[in-house]
Amino acid sequence: MSTNNNKSASGRGFDSGVLALSVLGILIFVNALGVDIFARLDLTRDGQYTLSPATVSTLERLRDPVTARAYFTADLPPPYSSQARYVRDLLEEYYNAADGNFRYEFIDPVAAESDEEKAKKKDLKKDIFGRTYRESTALEDELSALGIPPLQVRVNKDDKLEVARVYMGIALKYGDKTEVIPVVQKTDELEYDMTTLVRKLTRERTPTVAFVSGHDGLTREQDLAKVWGLLGQLYEITEVDLGDGAPIGEEVEALIIAGPKNGFDESEQRVIDAFVMSGRSVAFLLDSVKVDMQGLTEEPAEHDLSAMLKTYGVEIEPGLVLDPECATIGITEQRGFMRIQQPVPYPFIPVVKEPSSDSPLIRGLSQIAFPFSSPLRPTIGGEGNENGPKVEVLAQSSSDSWVASPPYNLDPRQRWTTDMVTDQRSRPLLVSISGSLPSHFAGGAPSGDEADQASPLTVANNARILVAGGATFLSDSFLSQQSQAFILNLTDWLLLDEALLKIRSRGLASAAIDELDEGARRGIKYGNILGLPMALVALGLVRWRRREHRRTRVSL
Repeated sequence: MSTNNNKSASGRGFDSGVLALSVLGILIFVNALGVDIFARLDLTRDGQYTLSPATVSTLERLRDPVTARAYFTADLPPPYSSQARYVRDLLEEYYNAADGNFRYEFIDPVAAESDEEKAKKKDLKKDIFGRTYRESTALEDELSALGIPPLQVRVNKDDKLEVARVYMGIALKYGDKTEVIPVVQKTDELEYDMTTLVRKLTRERTPTVAFVSGHDGLTREQDLAKVWGLLGQLYEITEVDLGDGAPIGEEVEALIIAGPKNGFDESEQRVIDAFVMSGRSVAFLLDSVKVDMQGLTEEPAEHDLSAMLKTYGVEIEPGLVLDPECATIGITEQRGFMRIQQPVPYPFIPVVKEPSSDSPLIRGLSQIAFPFSSPLRPTIGGEGNENGPKVEVLAQSSSDSWVASPPYNLDPRQRWTTDMVTDQRSRPLLVSISGSLPSHFAGGAPSGDEADQASPLTVANNARILVAGGATFLSDSFLSQQSQAFILNLTDWLLLDEALLKIRSRGLASAAIDELDEGARRGIKYGNILGLPMALVALGLVRWRRREHRRTRVSL
């Protein structure tokens, strides 16, 4: 009996060895077949790890090669190592989608140094102040000229914590033109940045966006320096003066009217209307009051554009929206001999926590502040208007908001009591209009010199209009990271490049868990606490019973 058992055990061992070798051979064979096959299964809700249609379309239209050089120091510590891995994977996907017209190199600046340069880095010198320095290498000079800076990060080397100089930048080259991403800090917007730069490098003409000047509105020098810098990286930004009544040039593809304080006369309104009727886009960012935050004073703003906007499909209502869901501002208080800055909530700055629409213009963006905004009211659109303009509320205040009437008490120290709150409900703060837009001047023909400025069409088929009940969110003092993303989205939308702005909005929306009742929450809680230990106990019992069963069979 013992001999047979030994033979049986030997046979089972032989079979196990053959099975293991067979599985290993199959894996090697499958791996060899898949050397030239690149595939990825993306299970994220927004397809965050799949190239967007806008990127694929951009790469397919390339006629000449674009070269990307990613300068990443090897063996980066977490979390930078995962960023480097993501960049490599993304560049590989660009390469596969471009049909040979996108090439990339992944360069370790340290490994690329010659022995002579490595020795040069060890040659330390002293300046006239006794400070130690060394001469830079040729590659360091090249990266500095490109605008890719070295970063100081902490690394654990030989059980010691040291500060190392590392690089994490990308340079894109097309012909004699170069664009740079100096530091890859976040990967969630990298595809948008890469695709935008590829388009910028390869397009024949840069789109032009114009701000309307004059009318005591927001100015580049005092209010919009950051916005001009932000948009100037991607578009040609200019100003237009409507005072002479001349039509806006064909090179201008989008118009932004930002916070005028003084009114537009009829000739200027006709120029704006003609621009809309030509199928181009306008953003009306209009204040009802101009607020001086230093002195907490306000002056009324009379833009005289309300009637025109009502024709297009939205009405600006009087008053300012106040909301308990608001931003905080710092106020300085005197405490004895000390001045203390204290943050206080300020209802005059409503914060939209979640967008009201799934439009890619606003989708995924949250916590956007709309200071000193008037409520909007759509006047056309909705059900039964399939062939007319599409009016969509993009952002609105919370259901607890209310509207204050002038004169306004802007003091942030005031006590916000319930007796000042009336008619609490959501108010639209941001509205988009698109589709077939009627001309504001279709009903009456101008006379005299104004005849040349009349709108050539009575209906615009492809124009887009965005209306905001305030322009202060655009100013430098209120420009947050979320506001910057929204402004870039807005500009892309005005330029009819909706596919591109979809890239930026991907992954920004939080995947919130559906609301659970108390019983379900309790079940999940105790399942997480007890589930894994009980599963391990169950697995141990199963293995113990199987071993006992085998021992019983062998003893027989």
